[in-house]
Amino acid sequence: MYTLEQLRMFVTAVEQGSFSAAARRLGKAQSVVSQGIANLEIDLNLVLFDRSGRSPVLTPHGRTLFEQAQMLMLHHQRLQSSAQSLSLGEESQLVFALDEALMMPGLEAVLTQFAERFPATALEFLTVVSPDVVELVDSGRVHLGLMFSQIPYPTELDTSYIGSLPFVAVVSPKHPLAKEQNLTLDQLSLHRQLLVRGTAGTLMGDFPAVSPNCWGTNNFYMVAELASRGFGWGYIPQHLTQDPVFGPRLLPLEPEFDSQAWQVPVDLVTRPGAESGPALNWLKHALKGLLRDGLE
Repeated sequence: MYTLEQLRMFVTAVEQGSFSAAARRLGKAQSVVSQGIANLEIDLNLVLFDRSGRSPVLTPHGRTLFEQAQMLMLHHQRLQSSAQSLSLGEESQLVFALDEALMMPGLEAVLTQFAERFPATALEFLTVVSPDVVELVDSGRVHLGLMFSQIPYPTELDTSYIGSLPFVAVVSPKHPLAKEQNLTLDQLSLHRQLLVRGTAGTLMGDFPAVSPNCWGTNNFYMVAELASRGFGWGYIPQHLTQDPVFGPRLLPLEPEFDSQAWQVPVDLVTRPGAESGPALNWLKHALKGLLRDGLE
């Protein structure tokens, strides 16, 4: 029966272009590699290399099996990496709740690093509106939450301010407000406002209702979509105005009471005393630096 070591010699010989180059790569004598591949051919009852020329060339059978052998070696490497990670006490799974509007380029970079450092730890994401993040963390259903600030918090939770994101009011370019100059609060109150609410009806603290006519949703992407279709005006994170889907269909407003973009604080929320391993500790530390240098 063939071994993983024989498959490693086979794959390395193909990738390096010769048995001698494979031997150097693996730190073995060329005769050992040649014999290992010959034994593999015997075990498989197939000729993998045409040896009639100066350098061995894959046969059709060899080409067919190379990709499968390469994939098998990759799975083996992942198994070894996962086993090593678990033996060091890394968590098998973490549950992460976040406001969907915070899934931005900086967070993508953090998650890329996490995947490389903790290949054995699976992440499960719950995207909910910020008011609902608190309940998920407080109930112990998730390990940590990333959200727009919702002061006051339950006393049982730990919160860390990590920075702020700019928000702007937007409408469709075809909306009546798009033609208004020096917008006042009274003018805005005459038009339908689009608001984000939690599942219990909790409003985002930074965005009170100023119009008697309001529509609600549970995420800022839906606010952007409704605004772009002319159903009203609302506040969204400024980075959504650069979104290729929404950006061309939205017009930022400049109310006279907003001298600059509205800065909304972002908090990292955890439950003290909850079981914490190396993957969770690394992720908490990385997220605390997410907005340190501004929105990337």
